[in-house]
Amino acid sequence: MVIEPKVSELGEKLRIVYVPAFDFKTSQISVSLLVPRTINLAENIIIPKYLTYSSKDYPSPARLNAQLENLYGAVTGGTVIRRGESSKVELSATCINNKFALDGEDISFKTLELLLNLLFNPCADAEKFDKEKFELIKRLKIEDIESEINDKRQYAFTRMIETMCKDEVFGITKAEILDDLKECDEASAYKAWKELLKNATVQINLVGAFDEEKSKALVEKYFSTVERAPLENETVFVESAEDVTEVTEEMDINQSKLVIGYRSGMKSKNDNFYAEQMMVDIFGGGPYSRLFMNVREKLSLCYYCSARLYREKGIVVIQSGIEKDNKQKALDEISRQLEIMKNGDFEEKDFIASKSAICDSLRGVCDTPDGIDAFLNTKIDEEIIPIEEIIANYEKVTREDIVEAAKKMSLDTVYMLAGKESASNE
Repeated sequence: MVIEPKVSELGEKLRIVYVPAFDFKTSQISVSLLVPRTINLAENIIIPKYLTYSSKDYPSPARLNAQLENLYGAVTGGTVIRRGESSKVELSATCINNKFALDGEDISFKTLELLLNLLFNPCADAEKFDKEKFELIKRLKIEDIESEINDKRQYAFTRMIETMCKDEVFGITKAEILDDLKECDEASAYKAWKELLKNATVQINLVGAFDEEKSKALVEKYFSTVERAPLENETVFVESAEDVTEVTEEMDINQSKLVIGYRSGMKSKNDNFYAEQMMVDIFGGGPYSRLFMNVREKLSLCYYCSARLYREKGIVVIQSGIEKDNKQKALDEISRQLEIMKNGDFEEKDFIASKSAICDSLRGVCDTPDGIDAFLNTKIDEEIIPIEEIIANYEKVTREDIVEAAKKMSLDTVYMLAGKESASNE
């Protein structure tokens, strides 16, 4: 399926992206609001869950769920993610395609109306969120963050990022976030919600069967009630590492976690991105990658070993699970494989496999409404390039481009969560 996004600019940093898709069984809606991470970070973690818990018109989860049932079992959700050095607050909804509704009912429009109602009409009074509901959501979010230590792989990744980016907004620690969460209250969250509507870069995605003009008018109606003054979303890119930081922490676990951070040499998220992404994929992406085939399969130095490019910050992270005594061997082999990339000694079949895998994955984006929506949400503050053009850009990448991208890589941080010596599948 070829998608043709229709972008309607409704104001400064406020737009609707509509993808007509009438063959899917469902329609997908998302409202994404992007703001600098330094502003109301703790409150913005709570806000999306609070907004989708209830509203003035639906003051209890039971009332809200009853309305969702009236919309043929529509589903709503709220989340926040780190996107570079910004926070992306997102409210989303999934509903059935209008053609499956009885009596020609416009379910897509009514679901959009409900989602906007949740965003603009929270349970609040006297410039405060409802205390009981707020404290419930706050407690659950604190518990979520505190429980991360139970996922050792995620915990090790977080600790490496906190170490590598300790002087950057990207590296704000979980401890700092928890302290701020415990300090925030229903009044500060209400104020943050008002500022979110005012200051965010906003993108509303409509994927499926929608009346374009009717939907646009509804969005304009809601946003006309707020005074908009969008802020710039910027991320500091550190091109190269000045030195290498090594940190080892011990924990009573069976399988040690080795997480390595590299500076990619990128100056911005679009700087040589296609070659950078493909280089990282050949190095440590799919089952054809250098790390998988050599560090894991051939030498059996780890239980898993993969690399990922974080485009929004320009860093490459390698994660692996190893035996404690294999740390130096794994580090040496990972470094050797990177040197192979820098020297251009990777095999042609791996180059072809990577290009094919990336392009096939992009084509698969169009298979589902939520896949299309997720793709569009990576473009919230930039021009939306057609997937066919993105694929063409990957097809143009040469082996020489890969080598140049690899040569820019510089080792920054080595983090080890060390445990016992015996193996486990944690």
